[in-house]
Amino acid sequence: MWTALRAALTRALWFAATLVGAAFLVQLLLWAAPGDPIDLLPNGAELRPALEAEWGLDQPLPMRLGIYLVHALHGDLGTSLAVHPGVAVRSLLGPALARSAKTLVLALLLSLALSLVLALLTRGRRPVLRALVQLLTVAPVFLLAYLLVLGLNEATWSLVQAGTIARPSWFALPDQASSLRDGLAILVLAVGSGSLGETHAALELELVAVLRSPFATAARARGQPLLGLTLHNLLPPLLAVAGRRVPFLLGGLVIVEKVLLMNGAGALLWQACLKRDYPVAMGLCIAAALAVAGSRLVVDLARLGLDPRLRQVRA
Repeated sequence: MWTALRAALTRALWFAATLVGAAFLVQLLLWAAPGDPIDLLPNGAELRPALEAEWGLDQPLPMRLGIYLVHALHGDLGTSLAVHPGVAVRSLLGPALARSAKTLVLALLLSLALSLVLALLTRGRRPVLRALVQLLTVAPVFLLAYLLVLGLNEATWSLVQAGTIARPSWFALPDQASSLRDGLAILVLAVGSGSLGETHAALELELVAVLRSPFATAARARGQPLLGLTLHNLLPPLLAVAGRRVPFLLGGLVIVEKVLLMNGAGALLWQACLKRDYPVAMGLCIAAALAVAGSRLVVDLARLGLDPRLRQVRA
């Protein structure tokens, strides 16, 4: 009992330390990056002294970080400097994060489901199928998204010109917001940049280990069905794989939203970086760090509850 509590507390402390470290790293990168939002103003040279003092750009890095953390703990993430000047960062982040979170979660679930099905099919055999999965998923997300959009547009336009179908409401991608565009984003994230191949390989190794374990051998000897037992023992490693995939999906999300013209957190981060809007970029990066560290924390705590062996390991 105490070992489990100590392990959970250790993971919670690492979660807090990760957020502080992420805030420091992002502030350091923004501080070291050339230029600032004032450079984009027509009369920036004249306004620089006043705006640097007002926006806190003239303060040393440790002070900027300390002030940001104190304000962030009170829920104040600042106001946008360039993307939507004067608008609170929290009001910009809320809708964008909600849209991106839906895409991210569905892509993660789809990747895990497809990987689990493929792992059940291969199970340490059929190397041709395994190699085919690796080959089909190696394409980068931006290239996969571009090829899918190009192929769908060309095929649909040919059918429309031939009079076979009426012009669909989603045509042409990615200009029109539609369920098809959202579905493409989910599919590309779940499959592209080796995501499906890597997840499938990890789950296949875990599945083979479970099927070759002594309890599985004993269950087969008793004539006991293996499916339920296998899935139960596969759940902790499945959660571990899901936790490891979150950072990669977050990185791909920025690219996919840019390519498919989706108005989510990834697209907002792209605009904030282009316009050097430090508060918006900082808020989005902290949200991403929170998602990564939070998913790891939830996965670790869930695995501690599901797998008694992990409670005996010193955290």
